[in-house]
Amino acid sequence: MVDIAYARDADKAAWLPLWNAYLEFYQQDLPAEVTDLTWARCLNPDEHMYLLIARTGDEVTGFVSFMFHRSTWARGGYVYLEDLFVSEAQRGKGIARALIDGVTAQARELGAERVYWVTHTHNTNAQALYDKVATRTDFYTYHKVV
Repeated sequence: MVDIAYARDADKAAWLPLWNAYLEFYQQDLPAEVTDLTWARCLNPDEHMYLLIARTGDEVTGFVSFMFHRSTWARGGYVYLEDLFVSEAQRGKGIARALIDGVTAQARELGAERVYWVTHTHNTNAQALYDKVATRTDFYTYHKVV
C-alpha cells in the first residue's frame, strides 16, 4: 500500500536520490543550489509550489511537484504538475497514479479547475498511464531561455 503525503524536512535525504534519477532520465544537470532552492520552495508555505512524497512502507518510492497559478481562462486557476517520478524498482505498482490522484485532490482543495502537465515524446511508458487518467491535448510546448 502506498501513502501519499506532503514532504517534510526529514524527507530530503530519501527524496534526493529520486530527484537525481529524475534529472538523469531527462538528461538535466542542475547545480546543487537549484536543487536546494527547489526543495526549500516546496516546503515554504508562502510559495505556491508543493511536493508530495509516495511512501511504500518506510521507503520513499516516488514524488510529484506541482504549483498553483491563476489563469486568464478560469475563475479558480490551474495546477501545473511539473515533476513526477517513481523509483524504477517500484514502477507498475500504481504509485504514479496515486501521486496524480494526490495532486488532483490537492488541486480541488486549492480551488483549481484543471491539472495539466507535459512529458517528453520519448516517455512512452508514462504516456500509457497519462492517456488513461487525463486527456491529451493538441498543444505544443515552447520555451525560450532568457
